[in-house]
Amino acid sequence: MIKMFIGSSSNGEDAGIECVYEYSLRKHATDDIEIVWMRQTPDENNFWYNDATIHWSTPFSGYRWFIPEYCNFKGRAIYTDCDMINLHDIKELWDTPLDGKPIGARRGQRFGGHEFCVMLIDCAAMEDHVVPIRRQKHNTEFHHRMIKKFSGNSDLVKDIDPRWNCLDGEDFGIGEIKQLHYTNMATQPWRPEWYNGPQKEHPREDIKQLYYDWLDEAVGEGFIPTPPEKVIDNYAIIGR
Repeated sequence: MIKMFIGSSSNGEDAGIECVYEYSLRKHATDDIEIVWMRQTPDENNFWYNDATIHWSTPFSGYRWFIPEYCNFKGRAIYTDCDMINLHDIKELWDTPLDGKPIGARRGQRFGGHEFCVMLIDCAAMEDHVVPIRRQKHNTEFHHRMIKKFSGNSDLVKDIDPRWNCLDGEDFGIGEIKQLHYTNMATQPWRPEWYNGPQKEHPREDIKQLYYDWLDEAVGEGFIPTPPEKVIDNYAIIGR
């Protein structure tokens, strides 16, 4: 069983891409997938409740560090953002050797050396690197401290194929991409309402159209975008 944790918004702002992403994952996978959607909530009894999100750049940024404890520090897990389309069997990523390192991620420059939008996690190996969730939930700096600790650190991060976290297509043809990431929030075709920055058109028409093609296919196969009940009035993140 492949255990996947996907960060997303709480009020259905990303319902379209969630539908596409889950459908694409299940279509290509050769093993069963368990998906846990990680969402902000005002319910203090909910596992994903967090009052330290003020410096997050998305509604779900810091949840990736909750995952090892959620899994009782056992086995593997995959973390991803929700704004993706899977184009290749995720089992290949799941089976990637980590060579004793707690995390696998692609190289990139936005965060100082690695891109943590897609992470393969050895939950046991991470126990020495995270503080208990009860402390994370009240530490507004923890997410960024973890990025600083891991990014660019080859002792802690195994480099994975960048095509598993292909940022807005880059210079790859669609047939070369394993997992497409609509990483620029300003050009995401579904226009999530939680993002209140400037809106722009995606620089690659084929990448933009891919979302609509997959959405049509997903809906045709019964994967209907269904926004959950609104639970968050204002996300406590930068820009809100």
